[in-house]
Amino acid sequence: MIDEVSNIEQYIPFIEKLARDPHFSDPHFSYDPNNLYRAVKKRNQKIYVSSKDGIVNGIFVWLTIPEEQYVELIVGLSRVTEAWTAMIDYIEANNAGAQIDFVFNPGNTVLADILKSKNAVFEKAQKKLRLVRDVDDGSLCRAIELNAEYEGQYKDLHEKDTYWIAEKVLEASDRFRVIAAVVNGALVGYLDITTCHDENEPYALYTKEGYEEYRKDLLAKAIQLNKPRGMMVQVDADDAPEIALFEEMGFETIAGSESIYATYTNN
Repeated sequence: MIDEVSNIEQYIPFIEKLARDPHFSDPHFSYDPNNLYRAVKKRNQKIYVSSKDGIVNGIFVWLTIPEEQYVELIVGLSRVTEAWTAMIDYIEANNAGAQIDFVFNPGNTVLADILKSKNAVFEKAQKKLRLVRDVDDGSLCRAIELNAEYEGQYKDLHEKDTYWIAEKVLEASDRFRVIAAVVNGALVGYLDITTCHDENEPYALYTKEGYEEYRKDLLAKAIQLNKPRGMMVQVDADDAPEIALFEEMGFETIAGSESIYATYTNN
């Protein structure tokens, strides 16, 4: 049985038990428990409880945007195949034609198997790192905040196969800042980073081949300009060089944050 609820106080023991399970904890909950506890106060989000014979076997938070035909699992806590199946069936029945996105614990083979049966597309496992300390770095002079002089080069260099292409980033100046690495008048790297959150995120970090050393410069400048706000980044869990770079710049892995993204269209 699936029920929408507005008060989850009675379910806290269940939530805390699942949150401690290394295979079935939820990365969004581990990162910030308010993704569940304050979900009812957030626009387009609802909390659902799955139960059988009066016994709770799942707690879920979903974001639904009907006008965009988009649905996203925000938090999912269950070990039970039946609970996941009933929840997903409910979501599908009420969101025909929607894209449905999942971010979940790589150890949750129950959900992974269900998504495989639906021919979902999976991306690599990722994990989050949070900036926890200042690093005294003397390379700040080699990176600048992007200005009009280098916008053309930035657009030419920027990744094209992404939603946040250069033009969209520049248009969203209330959401993004762009840091540039310039050598002898040529832009050799860039970093797109959010600016509107308490904890901002480097969204795209790129340097031309042979200029990899400037990745530190870009991050150092971004950290400087972002203060006093916090910073968090998501990287591929098996990308040792990228993880080492962020650790060198003062980041640490957030426990329980490893996740897999999967998506399919509810046809």
